[in-house]
Amino acid sequence: MAIVQISQIKHRRGTSENLPQLASAELGWSIDSRQLYIGNGTLEEGAPAVGNTEILTVHSTIAGVTKLAQSFTNNTTTNVASLSFDSTDPSVIVTYSGQRPHTDGTNANVRSGTLTISQYLSRNDFLDQYSEIGNAGFTFNVTQVSNVCVVSVTTADIAANNFCNLTYTINSIAI
Repeated sequence: MAIVQISQIKHRRGTSENLPQLASAELGWSIDSRQLYIGNGTLEEGAPAVGNTEILTVHSTIAGVTKLAQSFTNNTTTNVASLSFDSTDPSVIVTYSGQRPHTDGTNANVRSGTLTISQYLSRNDFLDQYSEIGNAGFTFNVTQVSNVCVVSVTTADIAANNFCNLTYTINSIAI
């Protein structure tokens, strides 16, 4: 008869304050914040720094991620964000969705997309990639001075539609 052995793998765990230094590639779980970490290893092993690196999960807190919603009227330009870059952020991503009622009163004109703002090698570029149903009637503008970038939105005058609802998320994680 075959011998069956059941094994259980356990990982290091503890509160955020008491999570130990993990060995190279060892996993650790913070039971109070529900965050997952992996050990960097030692400098002799080639790790860039000694410590634990968080593995992003739904419970991770990501600095620089902000979700906002605004309503804009026709023929206006309004600043929606002032973003500061640091030397490690070559790009900032702004995902957005905007809609405006259609003139038929039933359907909606919708535009959604991603605005990528880059200061990599001082290029100071931005790219707006989007899809649009109808004419949502707004455009983004980006101005940059040094490490500060101002994002604004300009709404067009579309008859019988004097407002535009815009929801956007600013994600300043480098890409």
